[in-house]
Amino acid sequence: MPKRAAKKPLVILISLLSASALLHSLLPLRTTIQIGADEGFELAKATLLLKGYHFYTEVWNDQPLLHTFLTTEVLKHLSPSVLDPRLVTSVFAVLLLTSTFFISRRIGGLLVAALTTALLIASPGFLELGSSCMVEIPGLAPAVTGLCVLLVGRQSKFHVAEMLAGFCFAVALQVKFIGVIYLPLAGLILWLREHGTGFQPSANTNIPLVARSSRDGWAELFRSSVFVASSLVIGFIAIHLLIGEGSFWLQLKQSWLSHFASTKSFEYGSPADHPFEWSIFLKNWDTTIPAILGVILSLRQIRTTRTAVIPLAWLALDLVVFGIHKPWWSYYYIHNAVPLCWCAAIGLEAAWKKVNPRRTPVLFTLVAVYALSAGAWMVSRVYLQVTGIRHSPQIYSSLVLTEIQRFKPYTKFIYTDEPIYSFHAGIPVPPKLGIIPLKRLWSGDMTNEKIAAELWTTKPELVLLANNTRAVPFDDLLAAEYRLVYQDDKHRLYAQKSVIAQVKY
Repeated sequence: MPKRAAKKPLVILISLLSASALLHSLLPLRTTIQIGADEGFELAKATLLLKGYHFYTEVWNDQPLLHTFLTTEVLKHLSPSVLDPRLVTSVFAVLLLTSTFFISRRIGGLLVAALTTALLIASPGFLELGSSCMVEIPGLAPAVTGLCVLLVGRQSKFHVAEMLAGFCFAVALQVKFIGVIYLPLAGLILWLREHGTGFQPSANTNIPLVARSSRDGWAELFRSSVFVASSLVIGFIAIHLLIGEGSFWLQLKQSWLSHFASTKSFEYGSPADHPFEWSIFLKNWDTTIPAILGVILSLRQIRTTRTAVIPLAWLALDLVVFGIHKPWWSYYYIHNAVPLCWCAAIGLEAAWKKVNPRRTPVLFTLVAVYALSAGAWMVSRVYLQVTGIRHSPQIYSSLVLTEIQRFKPYTKFIYTDEPIYSFHAGIPVPPKLGIIPLKRLWSGDMTNEKIAAELWTTKPELVLLANNTRAVPFDDLLAAEYRLVYQDDKHRLYAQKSVIAQVKY
């Protein structure tokens, strides 16, 4: 292969990553605003870990701790600024884009890879998730990398690719257990590679065709699966020991109960109130329309190119899992976006090859109208994402944070329904009340009654609440032990009466 042709994919990938980095540079990553719905929870967890509290015993948590561990190490050794935890996520976003590029290139070619990656960058929520201290992309990226290694990596008698893929899955599962849903795809890739005779050499790769008998294929499939599974288990245990935080069984129990236990408390609704929003595919028509074409073309190609089943299986898997499981949150869309963008790229490439202004003027007109409309729609969506984040309320200029700092020398805990203030104030929340997502309330592990009882026990020096008309279950505690020290249109700050006496005005 000529050097220029060999360098072309890297040049295109670097250009796409640079475009993504440019878009991220437009965001106020250094600014103390909240980017992403759950960023406050993740930063509050890091604050508790920095203060020496133990997870799963003192601090309830429904996910593994690798992301929290990385965030804490960055804050501890690099900078206490919010920028560095967000850059950790940005690194995982680069890993996701790179892996997606090579996966789609391996099967569809360079144009499909470039289109898939570009569509993913422009997909709804990608910029927000790729720049916020949240676990969705850090949990997804290693799993996709594991699939990429199995699909692109060279086969060898030492099974290096399988072991590396298993370790990637171990990393993914130590960030978020949702990575387990991608193991069937890994099994499919192994079957196609070892037994399915679907891995034909293409003009874009140097991967040789491996011809095996049926019996040899099954034997190699078994060996490869063993290496992947062994590496996953060993890697998972090694990472858990490295973090050295909490019992694995207690971690698994808390995660299982929060995700799969029946709803016991309806004080805050139930998971059934948050089904998958199928209308999202209509809202994102720019990707959905070519994806439908891509699905049809892939179905036709399966007989001749069995690897064409991979994007279909991926999309079907995500639709089934997220279509059935409740609750569904908008940031889960990133899981659907990867295979959807891949199928859309397949459809766009096919349309591009068929278009000829002289021979097919009608098709050319339709494709041109789609390209102009979809391009404008995507640019507008990215622009709205950037401007929306840039105009988020800036916490550092919030007067309530200044007021909190006056009480900080006398404060051990702050209870707040906006946990991101815990991080920016540098004051931990009460450990047992540190992480209270809706699924914890639904499972009955935490209720209004339990919140009030825990607050009576810990009596945090400061209580920061949203300034709304919603009653809180500990009004009697506020009346007995606290005094309102600050109020604006968004917040109410209460301080213990004994603490107020110590503060010099």
